[in-house]
Amino acid sequence: MDKEKLIDAINGKGFRNSIISLYYNIGRALPFVAQRFPDGRVSPWYANQYVEVHRVEPRGKGGKYGNAYGFYFRNGERADAYENDPEHSWCKKDDTEPQPIPNAACGSWFLVDILGGATAEPTKVYTLNDELEFGKHKGKTLKEIIHSDFGWIKWAIDNSEHFFCDLDEVIAEHKKDIKIWKPEDLLTFGKYKGKSIRFIFENDPQYLSWLVRNAEEFRVDMDLLTK
Repeated sequence: MDKEKLIDAINGKGFRNSIISLYYNIGRALPFVAQRFPDGRVSPWYANQYVEVHRVEPRGKGGKYGNAYGFYFRNGERADAYENDPEHSWCKKDDTEPQPIPNAACGSWFLVDILGGATAEPTKVYTLNDELEFGKHKGKTLKEIIHSDFGWIKWAIDNSEHFFCDLDEVIAEHKKDIKIWKPEDLLTFGKYKGKSIRFIFENDPQYLSWLVRNAEEFRVDMDLLTK
């Protein structure tokens, strides 16, 4: 498995990952690097820090909870976890033993890098020709499902603990189903059924904008409309 593809697939779960789930999904490899709220949505303060995880102790049903231990980094260097209060930092820059990482079992952790080798099988990352091994589409290839039920693919990426895929590959395949509507094409549904895209653009542009924002299977060639 390509490391970068595995990292991208795992991070495709968005804010669902904990340090514990990252540990399992990378085949219990240690150490690894993780970052919480890397896009800074909670605070820009998160964007310049990460942890290097050296030990994980899962517990609870299915091992979904537990503790993780490691070192704290800021701006790429070992640092005191609390910049303005080094004495009370959960991890100090001079610590030589991995320290308990706060919120390790909570969500919102993203995988940055895998430094150690896997000691178990990493999570399966489905390719287009792989057959699904669970759920209502079990036995179908990922490619088949993309073309027949893309809504399920979106749901599985967001919600299923067992489904990981190459997001770029999936999106590229889905684009093959997307029709590009031109100005003279006629709408086949809704309140303007039978009217051209140009007619709707000229008479109800807000409706056309709403349609484009919510469309799954088509796009409108806006460049041709505005010429």
